[in-house]
Amino acid sequence: MDIQSPVVLKLEGGLGNQLFELAAGYYLAAKLDSELHLDQYSIPLTTVHGETGCGFEPFGALQLPNSRSVRLLPELPSSFIINLAKRSTFIKRSAIKMRLFRSNPNKLKLFLESNEARSTAEFFEIDTPMKLHGNFQSWEIVERAAQCGFPRIFRLRNTPQWIIELENTVDFKNSIVLHFRVGDDTRTNHNFRQPEIGYYLEALRIIKSKRKVSNIYILSDDIPRVKEMYGDKFGEDFHYLEMPNESSAGDRLYVLSLFGGIVCANSTFCGWAAWSIYNSGGEVVVPVPYSDGPVLGSRDFPSKWHQLDKNLGTIVA
Repeated sequence: MDIQSPVVLKLEGGLGNQLFELAAGYYLAAKLDSELHLDQYSIPLTTVHGETGCGFEPFGALQLPNSRSVRLLPELPSSFIINLAKRSTFIKRSAIKMRLFRSNPNKLKLFLESNEARSTAEFFEIDTPMKLHGNFQSWEIVERAAQCGFPRIFRLRNTPQWIIELENTVDFKNSIVLHFRVGDDTRTNHNFRQPEIGYYLEALRIIKSKRKVSNIYILSDDIPRVKEMYGDKFGEDFHYLEMPNESSAGDRLYVLSLFGGIVCANSTFCGWAAWSIYNSGGEVVVPVPYSDGPVLGSRDFPSKWHQLDKNLGTIVA
């Protein structure tokens, strides 16, 4: 296979998942001195949050070493296929399988990530362009990608006026944020349960012991429910940060990443805000275990992130 063939990456899921996938594709393309083609076709078929396409487009453009290009393939499934796929797992799988061939004109070999630990090691051994399928939720892969030029801090290409006004109002660097996921989809997801209140209270204590905190903000996918569930635990010293309905996932991730410290929910989205905060010198607390089921155990978080048991609030690492 000609080394100049592009690496082709299948994107799927929400923005947090997409960024892990993007880091894997970026690392491999940089390692092989190849272009990177991003296939977004599966996103509307696989997300539970309603994404209709690539979620990281609001961020600054990626540039591979040696000016190799990162190209987003524009094709998306029709609304007809999307509606059918929501009703039938068979149709969804069939559509994705058909796309596997149409998005791979160079007939690259397929690297299909498994849930086994050896999959990451096997990924690092790849020495030829491939079509990548998987979630690639490994911070070791992200760190290696960053060493090749992948962003350590995400910036917006164009900053909306509401964010500019927010940056002029909030003392982000001396404030910390607690991220909650309490929406309907999280309450029934028993494989990835969210942290208990004790986790958040202990995380607050840890961050306050590490840095000066002027304000504490709460951000969530459902602010009214957070107030109902935990409002009596926090009182009036906490501020609830709500963003416009029209804000993109990239906008919301950028705002979350501006804080000087973060207490993460059990969320890939939140993890990427933590990545930017950590690389800006801030404090990060994450819940473990990530998974309560057989799929993907606790992630290989960076060693300087504070890890707390999400049920007991005790220090894990």
